[in-house]
Amino acid sequence: MKDKENEKYCGNCSYHNAYEYPSKVFCTYRLVKGLNPVVSTLWRCENWTPAMDKCFCIEDAKKQSRST
Repeated sequence: MKDKENEKYCGNCSYHNAYEYPSKVFCTYRLVKGLNPVVSTLWRCENWTPAMDKCFCIEDAKKQSRST
């Protein structure tokens, strides 16, 4: 099983903010670059940077995706 600290998703990137919890996040990096800033919590781009604060959106997004 993967160590949660090593999972790289938008939901644990320092650029993310809550948008449509838990399935979508707002990415400030993408906004600044002129790209669509609303992305899936479980997606990630090449500019992923680890967040300093713990966020439960990845756990909750995984639970939500399993139940649909």
